Amino acid sequence: MADASYPRSYTTNTSQENELLAIADNFHRQFSHLHPERKRLLLCPVNECGVKKFVSTTIRPAPTDHPELYSWQGCASFVSDFLTLEPLELPYDPPARLFSSTLVMQNQRATSFEYAVLLCGLLLGADYDAYCVSGYAHREMCLLDQRLQDCPLLGTQAEKVASEHQSPQDKYTVRPPRQLKSHFEEQLQEKKKEQEAEAASLHEQEVEE
Repeated sequence: MADASYPRSYTTNTSQENELLAIADNFHRQFSHLHPERKRLLLCPVNECGVKKFVSTTIRPAPTDHPELYSWQGCASFVSDFLTLEPLELPYDPPARLFSSTLVMQNQRATSFEYAVLLCGLLLGADYDAYCVSGYAHREMCLLDQRLQDCPLLGTQAEKVASEHQSPQDKYTVRPPRQLKSHFEEQLQEKKKEQEAEAASLHEQEVEE
């Protein structure tokens, strides 16, 4: 339902937008006729005001003054940490409603499609060549089910506990005995081996002569 707090562009469509909706609807009919086995396309979902909007008009560059959002890693990390996933009513079909990124940021809840739209807007605002695509994924990914994955914090915590339990080396502890070995004797042994090798080679030469 329309709300006075929303901008006019959220509650109404311009003549150009209505023409675009008609073109998209015509394309959707042709696509459904030529490919009846394919899933329906997400072209003109309804926004939070109950108004049909062509999905490409929902994706707009969202420039920001926060330096941490100037890279794709920062944008992805922000969207992942800031929002809570709201599963689709029908996981195998595109949603009938697609809320704007403004409402998504206010509610901090989003479907996978709204996640993608918000992230795409941030990437476009950071001058990335970004776009959204829809497809299929595993059930665990669609439901954000991480029960079968190893917790990345467990390894760090285990190492921390092990380091805490490790007793520091005391300077008064008894050290193991030193290996007393004469380097002079080693040199004598090496010199003796060299002399024996030279004598053996001289003996071989005398035998050959």
